[in-house]
Amino acid sequence: MATPGASEPDPPSPSSPSRPRQPAPLVELVLELQEELRAYLFLFMEVACLGQAAPTCSQLRNGLWSDAAFWKAYAGVCLKEHWREANAAILRERFRVWLFHLEGEWEKDFAEVIEQDCRSEFGANFLQLLQDARYIASGLMPADRGPRTDQFVQLVCSLLSRYNPKQLDERWAAESCLSKVEQRTDVFADDQVSQVAGAFAESLERSMLEQHLEGADEALWAEPLPEGAWQTWELEEEDPSEDSFPGMNTDFGDWSPTAAVEESDMDQLLSH
Repeated sequence: MATPGASEPDPPSPSSPSRPRQPAPLVELVLELQEELRAYLFLFMEVACLGQAAPTCSQLRNGLWSDAAFWKAYAGVCLKEHWREANAAILRERFRVWLFHLEGEWEKDFAEVIEQDCRSEFGANFLQLLQDARYIASGLMPADRGPRTDQFVQLVCSLLSRYNPKQLDERWAAESCLSKVEQRTDVFADDQVSQVAGAFAESLERSMLEQHLEGADEALWAEPLPEGAWQTWELEEEDPSEDSFPGMNTDFGDWSPTAAVEESDMDQLLSH
């Protein structure tokens, strides 16, 4: 208990140096592990977990995001010829390119995948193709802007013009792909986003029109026929004036055979 009359201690001035904050026990445990063990620990998690953990504090940023030894162990064989690189940024970039299938002419590879899938026996799997397009869009960076991104946008618009919006799973994948493109304003220009959004809107309009036409056809066939309509379908009587096989209308009821040959005449014939 404070002594009456005693003055309270002055708070530390902003200019006074503050003691460094001690890392949390879990952070300290992770940082005490070797780079290989740290990498194996995060290999059992999603890649997003690494991206969310690295910026939480400066200790994890230095021990994960900026540690080249960690990325060599984490990325492994996908680094290929870059495994001797000591720059963590280059290693991270190489890992991103490998993870999102952005190696080489990746837009042509994706176009070939779409073409082969469309030629398959059971038709194109637009659900998988739209999910792949969304995955690629999520891995692009501003440095990827250019003709390849333009070609990728055209491929996405082509998928949106051919999928079936009446299939709920395909429609969900199309909406998710559009949402990802709209979020990546750092990669896609406004006109590119408008192209994708327009292709998606046209697909919905096409689906609504097809449903309207199908409903109109069903209503037409379901409508009862007016009274007397069946009479118009009855066969008309044959016109007797039409040409027919000779003797077709002849009445053979009264027909009688020719007179029998006289026996005398028959005898004369036999005698000869």
